[in-house]
Amino acid sequence: MLRGLRIGVLAICSSLTAWSACAQVLDVTPLPEATWSEPGSISYLQNEHAKSLYSAGEYAEAKTIWQGLAEYGNLESINNLGVYYREGKAVPADYEKVVIYWQQAAEKNFTPSLMNLAGLYEEGFPGHPSDLRKAFETYVLAARAGDEKGAFKAANMVFRGEGVVANFADGHRLLTLAADLGNPAAFMMMGKYDELGFNPDGDILSARDWYEKAQYMGHPMAADALAALPKPDINYVYGLMQQKRHSDARRLAAELCRNDLDAQACNIQGQYDLSGASGVYRDYLSAAHALDYACAMKIADSCLNYAHAVAEGAQYGPGKFSTADYRKAEQAYARACNEQQDYTACAGVIYFNYYSAFGLNDRQKIMDYGPRACMNGGNDFACDVWMPMFNANVAETYGRNPGGSSSGSRFGNFLGNTLGTIVAGLAAGAQAYNNNSAGYSSTYSTSSSSGSSSSSSSNMRDFNQYMNSVRSIGTAYSAPCPPTNSYCR
Repeated sequence: MLRGLRIGVLAICSSLTAWSACAQVLDVTPLPEATWSEPGSISYLQNEHAKSLYSAGEYAEAKTIWQGLAEYGNLESINNLGVYYREGKAVPADYEKVVIYWQQAAEKNFTPSLMNLAGLYEEGFPGHPSDLRKAFETYVLAARAGDEKGAFKAANMVFRGEGVVANFADGHRLLTLAADLGNPAAFMMMGKYDELGFNPDGDILSARDWYEKAQYMGHPMAADALAALPKPDINYVYGLMQQKRHSDARRLAAELCRNDLDAQACNIQGQYDLSGASGVYRDYLSAAHALDYACAMKIADSCLNYAHAVAEGAQYGPGKFSTADYRKAEQAYARACNEQQDYTACAGVIYFNYYSAFGLNDRQKIMDYGPRACMNGGNDFACDVWMPMFNANVAETYGRNPGGSSSGSRFGNFLGNTLGTIVAGLAAGAQAYNNNSAGYSSTYSTSSSSGSSSSSSSNMRDFNQYMNSVRSIGTAYSAPCPPTNSYCR
C-alpha cells in the first residue's frame, strides 16, 4: 500500500465535484524550504562522488554511499535512491520502493522528489494508472516549495481542466506564482492573457511588462510578441489618468516624452513630477526637464509650471540648477505677470532677483514687479521685500531736499505711512501665519536695497514665507497635496 502524501487544503477535495467548490481557496502560500547539502560539505562531496559512480556503471558502490547518507536524512541521497529503483539499471525497477523514497523526501518539501512523484502520478506506473488529480496536487506542492516548473505545470493543468475543474482564477494564481519564481514561459503566458483581455486587471501596458521580462530571461518568442503589441499613445495616457492610475500614466507619459518627443506627454510627466500623486513622488529636476521642452513647444501653462519646478527644486537641490535655469524661470514668471496679470508670478520675479544664490539680483525688477505682487496681489513676501526698498527710495528722493525743506520730509513721511497702513492690512494674514509657524517671522534683518546680503537662515525663512504665500505652487495638476509637503496646502 502506497503511503499518502500530505496535500494540505487540497486533501478535502475527494472528487472533481467537491474540487470545484474548493478551487476558489487553492492554497499557494510558500512551504518551508527543504534542507540541501552545503556545497563543499562532506555530504555534498560524497553525494557527487556517488553520482559519478552511478554514471560510470558502478551501481552497487553508488547505492552504498547513498544509503549511508540517507540514514542521516540527506534528502539528495534519498531522492537518488528513488531514481536508482526507478531506472532499473542495477536491479529491476521497483516502484513500491521508488514511491517510498520519493515520498520520504517530498514530505520534507524537497522539490526534485515532489516533481518526480508528480510526473510518476501523471504518467502512471505498473499497477497504478495515471492519476491526474494526484499529479496536480503534487505539482502544486512543488510550486509552493519553490519549483517554478511545478507552478507552471499546475497552472496549465487548471487552464486545461486536467485533474481539476478548469478555473481561470486558480490557474492565473498559479501562473503568477510561476512568474514570481522566474519561469520565462509564465511571463509569456501572463503577457498573452493581459494582451487578450482575459485578465481583468491586465492591459497592454502590463502585457508589455511581462513580455519584456520574458525577453530578459531569453524566451525566444518574446521579441516578436513585443513587436506585435499596439503602441500606447497620448490618448492612452489620458485614459490612465481618468482611471486614477497615476503611476502608470506618469510612466507612459515619460516614455512618450523621452522616445517620441511628445510635447503633451512631456507636459503631463512634468506636472506629475512637480505635483506628485498616488504612487508618484515629486522630482523637481525631472519636472523641470520635461516642462522645459513642453514650454518650448508652447504647451499651455508649461512655462509657468517650469518656473514653479525650478523655484521649489532650488530649495532642495540648489546645485542641480544653473543660473540659466533661474533666468529662464524668472522670465516665465515675468511673462505670466505681464500677460496674464498673475500676481503670484509677479512675486516669483521678486523671489529670483532677491537672493544672491540665484545670480540675478536685478534691483529694478524688484521695484517694477513689487507693486503688482504686493499692492494688487497682497503677497506678503513681496511686500516685505519691496516696501523697505520703496520707502528707502521715497526717503532719499523727498526726505533729503537741498536746504532741509520740511515740506519734502512731510510728503515722504505721509506717502510712506499711507502705503504702510495699506500694506499692514494686506500682510495681516501673513503675520498671523508666521506667529504660528515654527517661529518664522515676517521681519527681515537683511531686506537691503541691493538684495544680495541675505544669510542662509534668513533665506530659508524667507523662502518658507514665500512658499506659504504662493502655496498653490506644486498643485498645477489636480492631484491632492501630499500631507508630508509643508509648502503645499
